[in-house]
Amino acid sequence: MPATDSIGAIRSSARSFEGSLPPAQRKRLGQFFTGLPLGALLAHLALDPGARTVLDPMAGHGDLLDAAALTAQARGARLSRLHGIELDYATAAFCGRRMAALEADEAAESSHILTGSAFDPAAIAALDTPGYDLVITNPPYVRYQSQNGNGAGVGDVRRGLSAIVDARMIGGERALWQALVDGYSGLADLSIPAWLLSALLTRPGGRLALVVPATWRSRDYADVVRYLLLRAFRLEYIVADTQPGWFSDALVRTHLVIARRLSWGEAQAPVSARSLLPAATWLQVAPAAAGGESLVGGAFPSSEPERDFAAWAGTANGDVPGIENRPFALDEEWRTLEQRLARKGWFQKAENRRDALPLFSAGDARPAAIPQGLLDMLPPGAAPAHLQTLEQAGIRVSQGLRTGCNRFFYVTLAGDQEGDTVTVEASDSFQNMQVRVPVAALRPVLHRQADMQAFADGRVPATRALDLSNWVLPEDQPLVAGAAEAYRERRISAPRVMPPELASFVRLAARTSLDSKEPARCIPDLTAVRTNVRKPATGRDVPRFWYMLPAFTARHLPATFTPRINHGTPAVALNTQPPVLIDANFSTLWAEQRHWTAHALYALFHSSWCRAAMEAAGTPLGGGALKLEATHIRQVPIPALSDSDCERLAALGQQLAAGVPSAQHQIDMFILAASLPGMNENNLKEVALRIDSRLEAACAARQRTVHDS
Repeated sequence: MPATDSIGAIRSSARSFEGSLPPAQRKRLGQFFTGLPLGALLAHLALDPGARTVLDPMAGHGDLLDAAALTAQARGARLSRLHGIELDYATAAFCGRRMAALEADEAAESSHILTGSAFDPAAIAALDTPGYDLVITNPPYVRYQSQNGNGAGVGDVRRGLSAIVDARMIGGERALWQALVDGYSGLADLSIPAWLLSALLTRPGGRLALVVPATWRSRDYADVVRYLLLRAFRLEYIVADTQPGWFSDALVRTHLVIARRLSWGEAQAPVSARSLLPAATWLQVAPAAAGGESLVGGAFPSSEPERDFAAWAGTANGDVPGIENRPFALDEEWRTLEQRLARKGWFQKAENRRDALPLFSAGDARPAAIPQGLLDMLPPGAAPAHLQTLEQAGIRVSQGLRTGCNRFFYVTLAGDQEGDTVTVEASDSFQNMQVRVPVAALRPVLHRQADMQAFADGRVPATRALDLSNWVLPEDQPLVAGAAEAYRERRISAPRVMPPELASFVRLAARTSLDSKEPARCIPDLTAVRTNVRKPATGRDVPRFWYMLPAFTARHLPATFTPRINHGTPAVALNTQPPVLIDANFSTLWAEQRHWTAHALYALFHSSWCRAAMEAAGTPLGGGALKLEATHIRQVPIPALSDSDCERLAALGQQLAAGVPSAQHQIDMFILAASLPGMNENNLKEVALRIDSRLEAACAARQRTVHDS
């Protein structure tokens, strides 16, 4: 068989091989392979004409390495080293055969595929290349726990990465990278250390090219890599799909990120000390741009559409059908990050600010960054005022109640109140058994988004949270009695003993396992339930038991809230008086200052300005919905408002809640006038119409994901 036929046969069999992998394994290892069309798009943007060494540290079956070799070959070049690392033995073997075929086809002088963990220092040392011209990869977006047994525990990965930094760097550069390795959140998935590793293996002057989900700019734990791209790299391109579709088996929107690594001489200066951050290029690619086997073949109908796409992107010369080209302001990206990260220990180390903590309060006056999507909705020439972050305005954003075990703590009213008790129905984990419970042990809770309309209409949902903070099992009473002095000192009443029927239900729950894989692990052993327990270490402590939820705070009983998953345009809802508990399915908003009443917040976040900012900051999902986490909402910039402004907003919020037709328009004009000073009323009306129109269009574009698929 000729060499060219050999690589052709391997490419043809790649999808079959992918389909042969067990679905559970693919999910566990994050094996969503890139495909040659997407790989070609990334490689043509990322591969320099002089590049000769290429690495994919999470190689899969070799799509990205193949795309890089194919791109070099099309340019009349031959790669000298084509290296990869792959965790799964069978996948690594297939990738090795594919690289051997590329060698035979003279696309590469040598190839080497290692089987094992990319976070193993020995594996990295075996690559015998100090840094690569191009590191190109699609990292695994899976939890550490999914790869247990493969050297991928949280501690294993961090220690391995730290050892790799020590082996490859010295002095201040080593200190910077160690701060990032030590600082990234243990809650992050494997993609974050994979980003750091890939960046580390890119030589100064070389390029880093990544396939990432669109959520990379909205997740708190990804801030460390966003910072890295500003500190140690020159971010060049972000390529975004407008609808999920680049991965047939993973309905997520995708970004391609291409960045060139700076020399240490360029990177050693903290970002805050730099006078200028050049803009990157943001390319938005719609399905209409596709044609033939290429994702851009319709926009560039030639024999080499990816080549033409890369050439056009480099000139930034207007839009083409199906592709929008605009600058991505890195100084705005920095302002956003700086506000988010000011008090993070790793950030203070990286920016040499460990001794400058008092300065952060003074720096709170810096203007808030405006999400790019919101800027795009404004007319050309619009000049926003000095805007505040929500934190600067004293507005807090978090997430609602997490019980740790809703199937126990959430029950449903099943009868009328009789005296001081009422009948409730437990979840199907308890065969929907009915239990007589003291009314004082129940708190109304909004749990499901499906109940929001009824809630807005004034109907309290039937779901109740078991609030047993003032009740104990009879067998726990001696411990309570022993802490009598502690209760007196704190001026709180000691818990009462549960009625027998409620006590029987709690004991049943204590013996109930909800995990068929771990039948010995009962509800009290669940990670988020165990934290409820507090055993008195001294006579001054009061005990707490697993069945007692933590004390409810403002984030559980907020003034306003919004669903974390929005199918229409995002908007907040007003909590009732007295407020009910709001579940973690919602993001919650409240303020600690009196002038920010519930109705003032309700009006503010119902403004077209805030709704557009939330649309711009949120993450579109594959089904057409918008994911709106607390971290997204915190990005909403608002004008600085006086106490009298807030009083005006509160009055308008009351009108809005009462259904006064003109209230919405008045709110929009009020917030726009404060956000865009200097505009007359007619101009503000035009801006309001423009924002409303573009907000509606953004929502419709998300929804087309459902209707057009």
